[in-house]
Amino acid sequence: MLEQFAHFSDVEIQFFNKNICKKYVDKSEILSKEGEVSKSIFFIVKGSFYQSYHNAREEEIITDLHLENEWAFNLESLVSQKPAKATLKAFERSEVMELTLDSLHTLINISNKFLQFNKLLISNPKLRFYDENMNPAEQYNYILKTRPQLIQTFPLSMIASYLKMRPETLSRIRANVSF
Repeated sequence: MLEQFAHFSDVEIQFFNKNICKKYVDKSEILSKEGEVSKSIFFIVKGSFYQSYHNAREEEIITDLHLENEWAFNLESLVSQKPAKATLKAFERSEVMELTLDSLHTLINISNKFLQFNKLLISNPKLRFYDENMNPAEQYNYILKTRPQLIQTFPLSMIASYLKMRPETLSRIRANVSF
């Protein structure tokens, strides 16, 4: 889970392992709640998660989808230490490794590599698939090419919300996709 950021020594990895905590999460369990300040980042060992908020009509809007071997957290709330605008929730029974903000600060004091880890983690958010420069078909095709596991894991209604389109639009697009 650290290898994508830098080469860490055995000692640094030992410090990291002492500061991270394994956590089992039930389906629909909340890791970070809308309206509360985020205090942790999570590495998904097993399972999947999604981030969402409710709009003025009380519809759930999906803002992000997370799979195994990814980091999941509410970036804006974690950095600003202001209440989160979205909830991070387990889509299925999952296993995560939790690194609290306090533990991350401890690690940064131990090694500059953890400062680099932190900077890369917060400065490199995943591309949003609903990029304004892509039409709906291009958005769906981008997911098929770069993250097909999303289609296999999450229901189409969630994928449609994530891509900022209606489920009917996604159904029409899928009908025209050739494999």
